[in-house]
Amino acid sequence: MYMFSKHLAPIVFASVIMVPSVFADWEINAGTSSTAGQPQDIVVSLKLNPKSHPEAACLSITIARNLRGDFSPPGAPPTEANVTLFPTLDGVALGDDKVVSSPRFECVTPEGFLTLAENLDAFIDGNPANMVICPICWSERYGTALPDYGVLNPPAVNRILLNAEKIIDF
Repeated sequence: MYMFSKHLAPIVFASVIMVPSVFADWEINAGTSSTAGQPQDIVVSLKLNPKSHPEAACLSITIARNLRGDFSPPGAPPTEANVTLFPTLDGVALGDDKVVSSPRFECVTPEGFLTLAENLDAFIDGNPANMVICPICWSERYGTALPDYGVLNPPAVNRILLNAEKIIDF
């Protein structure tokens, strides 16, 4: 009995102390860590191959678009977020048109069903720098070929990650 309570007491004590201090992020509005009036910098990273994990690819793009405010109703206040899609590892296949344009990849979005290419095009929205592809991962898989989507910008990687206030990983 002494051994049981000797080892159990610290666990019970720690549980009682910790429970009141655990809150979900959406329960407390502590404001943004950004400087007043500055949008948050959010990075959405996809490391899974879209060919074998199309749902993760679709979800990462859809969440990035949602965080940016693409699905906000008309008249809603603007979203305070700069969102960058940062594919790494096998996720860099998101930069390859042969993968993205596959008709078998369909994304469920608040707008309804979109192909993976339509969803990615809507996220990039004319600015390929909205998606910065990991240059090391890309060169390991594609050599010196340039991506069809996004940009290879090695100096941007440090800025993106060091300035990120949130990184969401798929």
